[in-house]
Amino acid sequence: MRYQALIVVIILILLAGVLALEHIPSSEDSWQRDDYDEEETSAEDSTINLFFVGDMMLNRGVAYAVREYGNNDFRFPFLNIRDKLQEADVLFGNLEGSISNRGERVGSIYSFRFEPAAIEGLVYAGFDVLSLANNHMFDYQRIALEDTFDILKENGIDYVGAGLNKEEAFSLKIREVNDTKIGFLAYT
Repeated sequence: MRYQALIVVIILILLAGVLALEHIPSSEDSWQRDDYDEEETSAEDSTINLFFVGDMMLNRGVAYAVREYGNNDFRFPFLNIRDKLQEADVLFGNLEGSISNRGERVGSIYSFRFEPAAIEGLVYAGFDVLSLANNHMFDYQRIALEDTFDILKENGIDYVGAGLNKEEAFSLKIREVNDTKIGFLAYT
């Protein structure tokens, strides 16, 4: 029985080798084809690095740490990971609250709203797309959410999962990297 299994494995290896040889063009064919591309694309050129981070809380304890230890600089939470985040071709995260200093709290004691200066940290980290599809976007009313849209747009950060109307909230945001289009959606 052991020899039969070994013979089957050898046959499979030989078959794979024969099939592979069939797909190798002869030296004449490869140099005479009209669609031959002299510049080969390396694996590094075709690799796309997408980084996804989870909930970002820039209020409460994080805002306290920014004030107390980060000299009120919202880049502080990202100082030790920025270099790694910069390796991304597209950096995506979930913003767990609105960016505004307006609106009144309508949520529970767990209501979140980030100071407008928080955008400095998000830009510094290199975020490209943020999901706004979460349960805290209306904690400080629609006006705070609208401020968030404006602040993100002004700073070149796309957002998904929220909008001024249903069409905008459900719209696809596309980023193009190395001639590859990547679409982003977010729902809650």
